[in-house]
Amino acid sequence: MKTIVKSIIASLFIVNSSFAFHDVEVANEEIAVLGGVWTQIFAYEEYCFDNQYYDTVIDRLMISPRFERYSSELNHLNERQELAWERGAIGAAAVIEAGQTDCDIMASVIWEWFGEN
Repeated sequence: MKTIVKSIIASLFIVNSSFAFHDVEVANEEIAVLGGVWTQIFAYEEYCFDNQYYDTVIDRLMISPRFERYSSELNHLNERQELAWERGAIGAAAVIEAGQTDCDIMASVIWEWFGEN
C-alpha cells in the first residue's frame, strides 16, 4: 500500500504549474481539499473495487459535470495552488496509509463532492 500511496503523490506532483482556476478566485484551502479528494479517488479505484458502492461512485465520476470541470482545471494550477494541492494530497495519503479511513468513508467523501448534480 505504501508504494501505491507514494505513486499517487508522485503523480499529483506532475500537475502542470500554470493553473489559475480559469480566472476565478479560489482559496488555497479549497485547492488542498481537492488534492485530498483526488488522492482518495485514486486509492478508492485501486483498493476498493469490491466495495458495495464502487460501481455507483465510479460511474458517477464519469458523468459528473463538477468532476469534469475540476479535472480540466488541473492543467492550470499556479505555483501556490500546486503547493496547496500537494499538501492536501500528502495529508490524505497519510490518513490512508495510517489506516484511518476505509472504502466506505472514501466512497462517502467522493460522493459528497461528485455524486450529486
